[in-house]
Amino acid sequence: MRRVWPVALVAAILAVGAVLYLMRPVGPKPQTLPTLTLKSLDGQPFALGSLKGRPVVLNAWASWCGPCRREMPMLLDAARANPGVIFVFVNQGEGPEAVRVYERETQLSLPLVLLDVNTRLADLLSFPGLPTTFVFDRTGRLVAKHLGQLEAHQLEAYLKGL
Repeated sequence: MRRVWPVALVAAILAVGAVLYLMRPVGPKPQTLPTLTLKSLDGQPFALGSLKGRPVVLNAWASWCGPCRREMPMLLDAARANPGVIFVFVNQGEGPEAVRVYERETQLSLPLVLLDVNTRLADLLSFPGLPTTFVFDRTGRLVAKHLGQLEAHQLEAYLKGL
């Protein structure tokens, strides 16, 4: 009889553990605007988390990326047409000079460029390639993620959801 109690106790603990494990939330954790701090083109720190409170379109791009280059004029047009939305262009893996050369070559002036030389954003938001565009609502919750070249009608649909 003395051996039954320890076995019963262990069985009860395992049963409770199994029930708690099965009751845990399933599915991916909702993604939010990262609290990552990056540098602007002029070297000033900029905290992405400071953008909470306004809708944000965050575009991960690089100057050597063909689809990134093709979608950039459309994104700039959308930024001008949607002044209530903050458009952030996070360059992946390049320094400020590469971005400045890109702006000179294309004659585009990007409003808010941040440099992610070590591609930390890719680790935080789990995206496998460029360009990738993220749309966050006012609370910082991710509402859309688009891998590849974004078309104007797709962006318009994402922005309507805000």
